[in-house]
Amino acid sequence: MDLKKLLVVLCALIGLACGAGSSAAREEPAASRPPAVRPAPVQQPAQGAVELGETVDLKAGETAEVASKDVSIRFARLVSDSRCAAGMVCVWEGEAVIELALAEPGRGERTTAEVASTGRGGRQSVEFAACRVDLVAVSSGGDQVTLRVSKA
Repeated sequence: MDLKKLLVVLCALIGLACGAGSSAAREEPAASRPPAVRPAPVQQPAQGAVELGETVDLKAGETAEVASKDVSIRFARLVSDSRCAAGMVCVWEGEAVIELALAEPGRGERTTAEVASTGRGGRQSVEFAACRVDLVAVSSGGDQVTLRVSKA
């Protein structure tokens, strides 16, 4: 086989292994992976109180109240997840983006914000009602997050 044909075959194999625009070499069928975007879950009761400077783990739909403030933080949903799945060989780290619903009921203030697990695709923290909420971690399935709440 001449060099030109060998290069064409090699490029075709690499293209099949990586997929068009994919960051990972697929080792499992795409149909067996969970979808990247999940619908918003049903509202869950409050998870509990968190003090400024502490971290809190929230499952999708759960809410935490900031103990010294009239502020609640709800993990609304996973917006997108391009992180490498278990069993995959990835070229780059990927990123998870979540949506938080923040409220200050005493003043009637409400907002939503998207935060990202890395700084590439968006901000990693949000400030609301003199509180700063940092995204610390997102579970591999995207159904639980760890947030750090501090004074803004």
